[in-house]
Parts: sequence; C-alpha cells; structure tokens
Amino acid sequence: MKRINRGGRVVAALAAFSLIAAACGGDDAADEPADEPAAEEPAEEPAAEETTTTSPAAAAGTGVDGNTLIWAHEQEPPDLHLDDPENNLSITSWIRSAMLEGLFGISGGNDYYPELLADSGELVDNGDGTYTAELTLRDGLMWSDGTPLTTADVVFSFNAEMAQDGAGEYIYLAGDRSVLETISAVTAVSDTEFTIDWTSFNAGWKGVLSEIYPAHVFSADPAEAAAELNDALREWATADGTVIPSSGAMVFDSWERGVQLNMVRNEMYHGSNSPDSVNKGVAYVDGVQINFVTDTDAQINALLAGEAQIIMTQPQLAFEDLAASDDFNVMSSAGPVFEHWGMNTYNVHLAKPLVREALAFAMDKTEVMAGLYTPLFGDGLPASGLGNTYWLTGSTNYEDHSGDAGYGKGDVESAKANLEEAGYVLGSDGIYEHPTDGRLSLRVGTTGGNRLREIQQELLQAKFGEAGIEIIIDNVEGGAYFDIPFGADHIACVASGGVEGNCDTWELTQFAWVGGPWPGGQSASYRSYNENNPYGFVNEEFDALADECDATVDDAERAACYNTLDKYVTTLEMDPENGLFMLPITQKPSFYGYTSQLVSAGVAPDAQGAGPLTNVADFQFAS
Repeated sequence: MKRINRGGRVVAALAAFSLIAAACGGDDAADEPADEPAAEEPAEEPAAEETTTTSPAAAAGTGVDGNTLIWAHEQEPPDLHLDDPENNLSITSWIRSAMLEGLFGISGGNDYYPELLADSGELVDNGDGTYTAELTLRDGLMWSDGTPLTTADVVFSFNAEMAQDGAGEYIYLAGDRSVLETISAVTAVSDTEFTIDWTSFNAGWKGVLSEIYPAHVFSADPAEAAAELNDALREWATADGTVIPSSGAMVFDSWERGVQLNMVRNEMYHGSNSPDSVNKGVAYVDGVQINFVTDTDAQINALLAGEAQIIMTQPQLAFEDLAASDDFNVMSSAGPVFEHWGMNTYNVHLAKPLVREALAFAMDKTEVMAGLYTPLFGDGLPASGLGNTYWLTGSTNYEDHSGDAGYGKGDVESAKANLEEAGYVLGSDGIYEHPTDGRLSLRVGTTGGNRLREIQQELLQAKFGEAGIEIIIDNVEGGAYFDIPFGADHIACVASGGVEGNCDTWELTQFAWVGGPWPGGQSASYRSYNENNPYGFVNEEFDALADECDATVDDAERAACYNTLDKYVTTLEMDPENGLFMLPITQKPSFYGYTSQLVSAGVAPDAQGAGPLTNVADFQFAS
C-alpha cells in the first residue's frame, strides 16, 4: 500500500551545522554536529511532486526480526570524523547517529529531546550571571561491549574535546567551540548525576555533547585521550584495532571503500528515548549495509528490484518513477536545510558591495521556485523563495530580509544601475567591464551530476546575463566539489584574512547548509576567520552580537537578535562594506522513502546530527 501525506509541516527553525554539505564545516562541521550548519550531500535531480510527507508508514512490531537493512546512497564520506572541518558531510552525521548518542537528540519536529538523559534536567540561574545545568543519565545505560555508560564518559567527552597541546592548540578537531568555551566545568556527582557550569547563558546549551564517547577505551590523560579519539574516529577504531563501542542501536562492523559500509545490531542497546520511536528495545534488523552507488538509475533499480530498502538524498527528477511505484513509500519532509549562492568576498569584483548587491537584485528566485520547486512541493515552500538564513519560512520568527531589500526578484535595471555606479561599462557583447578590474565574469560551482542544481544554475545564469554579468558554470562531480570552497588553500586564506593560502579558487558557490533546532549554530558559518566560513566575511561587531544573541535568555529577544544577525549576511543594512555575501534561495526537503519489503520504517529527521538512521531500531521487514 502506498502512503503519501502531501501536507507535511515545514520545520520552523534552522539549527547549527557543518557543510554536513555534504561538506563543510563545519561543515565543515562544528564542535557538536547537531549544533553547527552542514553542507548537504550531492544528488542528481529534483524529486517528484508527491514527495512531501511526514509520519512513519506503519507501526513497528508487526513484521519479523532479522535481515539486513540496505541503504543505497550516492556519496561516500572520506572518513567518519564528522567534526573535522575538512569533513562535515551529512552522510557522515547520518551514519554516526546510528552508533553514538548524546545528552539530547533531535526529533522529527526539529526539537531537542533527552536522549541519554532521564529528562531535560534543570538549568539553574545562579544569580551572578552564571548558570548550572543539573542533569541525570538514564538508568541502565550500557556500551555495546558491556561496559556501563556513566557520568565518567560525559566528563571524559568534554575533557577530550577541550584538551590542548603544549602550544595551546585544541587537539580534538572541531569547527566551532563558541558554546563549549562558555562551560567552566562538567562535574560528576554520581554515576548518573552530573552538572554543567556555564559562565553565562547560552541558547545552544542543549546541543553540546551531542555525542558521548567511551572513556574506557582511551587514555586516562586528557591530552593523550583527545589525540587518540581524534585519530580513532576516522576509521572508527583505536590504534590497536578495537572498534569504538556504541551507545546507539548499531555497532560498526566493516568498511569496504568504494563499495559499502556495514554495521551490526547492538545487542546491549538500552532502547531509544526518541518521541518518534515505536520500538523501545534493540533493533529488529540484524544490521545495516550502506551501498555507495553514485549512479541514480542504479539506486532506483536497486530499490525497485528489492536489492535495497531505503534511500535518503537530495530530491531528483529521476525519482518520479520511484515515487509513483506502489512498492515504494515516500516519507520526505522539509527540515532545516536551505539552498544558497555564496560569494567569495576576496574576489576583485565581489569585494565591491555594489557588485554583490547587483547579483542580489538580478537573482530571480521566483523563476527558480516556479520552474523547480513548486512543481515538486506545491505550496509547502513560498513562491518568493527564502530570504533569511537563521529562520526558515515556516517559523513565526521568519522575516524576509532579502525580499524586503528588493533582492531576489529579477530586477535587472537596479542591478545595472549598481554596476554603473561602481564604474563598470557595458561592453558590446552585453557584459560589463571595469576599467581596472576587467570583465565581470564569475565562475559558479556546485556538486556536478545534481540535475536540480545544474538547472538552477542555468536559470540564474540567464538572468544574470540579462544584467550584464557573465556566469561560467564550473562544477565538480559529487562531494569532491567541496574541496574547492572548503579546500585547505582557501580556508588558509579565510583564516588568515587573505594573507596566506589561495583566495582565488572560486567566486560563487552553490550548495545547501543543514542545521538543527538551534538557529545560533548558523553563526559558525559567518564568524570572522572561522574555518566554517568560506566566504571571507569579517566583522567583529557581528561576532560580538552573535555571542550576545546566544546569551539572551528571553526567547522573543533572542529571536529578534538572530534576525539582526541575518541582516549582516543577506543585506547591506548592518554592514554596507562587508555585508551581503549570501543569496539564500529556498528551504528544501530531502528525498526519503522505503520499499514494501519493510512493514515499518523510522522517522528520519532531516537535520544536522540526525538523519535516516536516527530511529533505525524501528525498521522491520515484512517477512
């Protein structure tokens, strides 16, 4: 039976991430994958119209135990170290969510819930500007090797992430430590009770320690442990070959590069605490096999032939036949994911605010929405596109800053006026040229093979051409593209303020950021000299305000503060010289579904730190 709910709820808030772009980060990725933006993984084409849905198709427990769940996916991570700024891919986060749990998890409604915790605990105002979180772990928690999971693991995880070497550099790789650095102490009171002391309130406090690591397989010395953990996460094994024990429903088993990654059921699993989960015990399936299949047709054929059971990826037109099949259940929903064009402000043309604003004027989001997204998702996404990078369009806090400034409406005349004010002269071929800086020709890159993104580029390329701006499409296949905006040379440029590295590797970039429940995490992508920020934006006032927003206790005031931050990013209102380096296009759902071989499937939160395997214990075969 085919189950499709076309009235899916649009998730309101964007959280923190990593190019859990299929890349960046933090994306590359941040301290805690659930709290920083991430870049989305590449795909090939947009999905069919009827893919917007919300809830699991059937209650778990009505099928049989056993069998291996096979997931066909186009992108393979370089390793499993999600927090490494050079590897902040969504697929990495999705895999790890099946093996490691944290203090709080992320639900399908894009809210935090107590995962390893017995309840949400209490955040106590100490009256002097400091706060203390009083928290308790669930009873009976166990690592997959039979060792009890206790507060010693919580303290270990914090100490490892904060350990420094002799030169004062953090050992454990992370894209952003802004929230962690407001913690003064994590203290075990008993095996289950502990406290976290904060020097000030931080709205992202539930996102810290989104993964707890097993202390018993690493050194007792914090610095040594940090180095060991940092290395072990890449191949999911310690130096002596010991597989990292799991607290989640699955345990790492093997990885055949270029072919598949395998996990097996954690027989010691304490059960899911997610409000979305139906099965509260060990997983029904024996394990999970992820087949890395780069060809879209091969993915579809594998699902239709029963050689794979689930898929979660970017929407693609090629999935229309799959979505129409009576043997496939579409379960997609819009999460905290948004598509954008970003600008490298070190480029000689894009360094000029009038040129950046010309691009903003000329971009026609309504044409992109009408041609690509509205036919697929109906009125679930606004026809005017997205005009904010902190709050998404379903949120009561959403403000269309880009639209209010007159951007994104295909205003070619205003774009031309800007360019002429900046000293550009229209050439005989219809392209503007600057007397000093030359022809206004800009490259744009994205994940090649993703037909939706390629068509999006072509639509925008034509409109920019009308405004006298030449756009050259320069894509790189799949996830390899992220080695350009987040490559070592360019990040060195950004981190040094243009003094080191190579600042000319790209001009315009197109990809999606993936967030979560806490909007403040998006700031990691914009902070000055941050490895999560490939755009080169530098503004100390923004950095200070980002800290102030996160420290604001009142919800309404904090929401307004995040909206002010966005004005730095998407307009010239707050920073007429350095602002406006992001052109948000639209929020977009991932394509998620499963075949009729399964009687039930888990809810798949489309967010950083979550994904299709968040509720993997719920997957169950019909026979």
